[in-house]
Amino acid sequence: MNKGMKRPQSKLIIITGLSGSGKTIALHSLEDQGYFCIDNLSPKMIIAILEKINDPKEKAYHKVAISIDIRSIKLDKGFKNSIDNLYKKIAYLNINANTIFLHSSIKVLLSRFNATRRLHPLTNSKVNLKEAITKEMDIMQGLKENSNLIIDTDDLLPIDLRKQISTKFSYLQKKEDILIQLQSFGYKNNIPNDSDFVFDVRCLANPFWSKDLRHLSGKDNKVKLFIKKDTAAMEMINNIVKFLNKWIPKFLKSDRNYLTISIGCTGGQHRSVYVTEKVSKELRKKYNILVKHRDIK
Repeated sequence: MNKGMKRPQSKLIIITGLSGSGKTIALHSLEDQGYFCIDNLSPKMIIAILEKINDPKEKAYHKVAISIDIRSIKLDKGFKNSIDNLYKKIAYLNINANTIFLHSSIKVLLSRFNATRRLHPLTNSKVNLKEAITKEMDIMQGLKENSNLIIDTDDLLPIDLRKQISTKFSYLQKKEDILIQLQSFGYKNNIPNDSDFVFDVRCLANPFWSKDLRHLSGKDNKVKLFIKKDTAAMEMINNIVKFLNKWIPKFLKSDRNYLTISIGCTGGQHRSVYVTEKVSKELRKKYNILVKHRDIK
């Protein structure tokens, strides 16, 4: 490397999250993208190799992805303090690091563990599965708070998770950009866990009560015409866009790379889909936008 030229910062990806949320799949996805991957390393052990990751001579460590999970607590009794020390060390060395946190609801995790008959790392004769998951959520909170990207894997198949890792992670590499995911959802299926903002549009006129519209979605012209007649819908869309245009720049200043905005109605089929499409159209004028309609089959 020529003298006077700035070397590119090393790239460290920390994959973490709850047991059963898909960390192994995420790590394999990054391995396919050329990352040197290490599974289940404790925060204390990662701190020990940060100097190597930051050393331009260590080419093998130029692109590293490391998973941290609750199993590490058996090797690191000061797990929570080690997490704090890890991020302090990363900041001190000025390492370009991103943390991806995979989250799932207790209900989904219970189902996954029961289906595979795997033991949760924190279960024992005194702690049942649900208690173990709740305990893990508390212990892993520090990693979640330091994450650049939170992915809710409740409704994702392995192939879908791989696609999300690939698509969303590419934006994490561009510090000057922010990727905004707008997603519609139905309250009857719960609020998405990865939401940064949630807007409730259940107060708008509901096409579901029209037999001709019930089987359609907010993408269909007949439903669009129905909702357009509701002046409150247009007012709400304008207010949501105005609110987001005011506050998204604040997230950019705080070094956020990713933002999830969820818009919900009762079933996630009509009103929330329509409003999400309209809001995304306006925000695309300024930002990178991904649109997801969670509850449309």
